[in-house]
Amino acid sequence: MKQKMNLPKIDNTHLTLLFPHMSSETKEKIVYRKNGKSIDKIIEFDAKTGSKIKTTHYDYFDDKKIRSIDEFDKQSGKKIRTINYVLYKSVDEYDLESGKKLRTINYNVKDETKISSIQEYDLETGKIITVSIYKRDGKTISIIKRIDPVTEKVTNWVNNGIKTQPFEPVKFSTRCYDNIKMMDNEEKEDIAKLIDNLYGKAF
Repeated sequence: MKQKMNLPKIDNTHLTLLFPHMSSETKEKIVYRKNGKSIDKIIEFDAKTGSKIKTTHYDYFDDKKIRSIDEFDKQSGKKIRTINYVLYKSVDEYDLESGKKLRTINYNVKDETKISSIQEYDLETGKIITVSIYKRDGKTISIIKRIDPVTEKVTNWVNNGIKTQPFEPVKFSTRCYDNIKMMDNEEKEDIAKLIDNLYGKAF
């Protein structure tokens, strides 16, 4: 009677090292640029549902450098956030229902673990309604500005916990054209004669 041989289990560690993004739960689609060599973007899909999970966009001049990453909701397929790496790291977060931008988190240019500011948007107009500026530690809020989405003017701000109202522009009681003196008929006639003399000599 032959004995059963205990075959060694196949280890996929080497594949994981070669392709760190590879997972049994996801599938990837590589999109190349027109030259057919450099990578434009890599789209990741859920292996079971086929819905898009993430799109990684690469720099036009260096396809090893990531330009931005779009992340999507597995259920609805709508975009939930975009991470940008162009000049500095920033994260745009989106509302799942409307698909509109909710807020933008900007990070420190020298240290991307520290927040420099956060902008919040009005869902109806898409305009900025709140700006929070952080201190150097990247954790403590220094100033909060609230903006009217219709007029786009600062309504109030909080500076180190003290709420203040913005300065009102100086209002003039008279308009700039109220003090302009109109010419009388004699002055108009003198100017007309001067123009006739000038053109008469020229021609």
